[in-house]
Amino acid sequence: MRIAAVFVLFCSAYAAEPDAIPYDGTQISPAETQAFLEKICPGHVIAAGCSVCAAQTGFPNNVENWQLRSIVFGHFLSPTSEDALVTGFGCESHAAGLGGGFLFTKDGASWRKVWYGASEAEDHCKKLTAADGRDLLVCEAQDMHQGFADTFLYVMVPGKTEENGLNIFFSVDDSLGSCVSLPDGAVESGSIESVSFHGTRIVVVAQVGKAIVPQKVLEDCGMSNFQRKPIITTVRRRYEFLFDGQNVTPIPGNPPTEAPVTSWSPATRQK
Repeated sequence: MRIAAVFVLFCSAYAAEPDAIPYDGTQISPAETQAFLEKICPGHVIAAGCSVCAAQTGFPNNVENWQLRSIVFGHFLSPTSEDALVTGFGCESHAAGLGGGFLFTKDGASWRKVWYGASEAEDHCKKLTAADGRDLLVCEAQDMHQGFADTFLYVMVPGKTEENGLNIFFSVDDSLGSCVSLPDGAVESGSIESVSFHGTRIVVVAQVGKAIVPQKVLEDCGMSNFQRKPIITTVRRRYEFLFDGQNVTPIPGNPPTEAPVTSWSPATRQK
């Protein structure tokens, strides 16, 4: 398993937000949502979240929108605790995660805020029960720097991510979305098509490929605001992983993770 520093979810106009993983967030009533938000930013609740950054965030008390992303309920602190991870986007730098999550626990009839994590902003997560009976989250996220996107899957321990980093167990790279080439001159296309859970097994299907594309084609793509992207042929690959109650590890016999050299073709002519 690759242990990485805290990455962030960052989606641009040309990179689709990750959606391959089953989502375990819960829809609750507006009144219940407002009750959580009042504990995060009392007196500054708006329909989409908060109008002022909470004191625990990277930009405390700044007039900046913190946009509510998801609320996931589970047993995160102990096998019997009733907890909620409330995540949102905003009030953090790119390096710190661009957002974060507040961990609440049920205290009698009300919810008590116990933790804030700058990196816990993901809203594409699936709950799994750990060996000790607590809930962990397997999440999909995307990081992007200088046009290179990295879509990855990792294990999140709510309330512990900042001290442990992200336990990333699978990732694909993509430079086609921004029409730039990798250091080796190739343009890479990579996406996670699906993530399915079968008991202790996790099956990931990805589309990957890379090809050398003339620089003029890439320049034309950029000038068209990424509307004339070349087409990279991709190969569909299936990977299997095992969840042992704490970590996710690859099953022997998986295909290579490096994208294969394929071919490219010009962009489809726009009507």
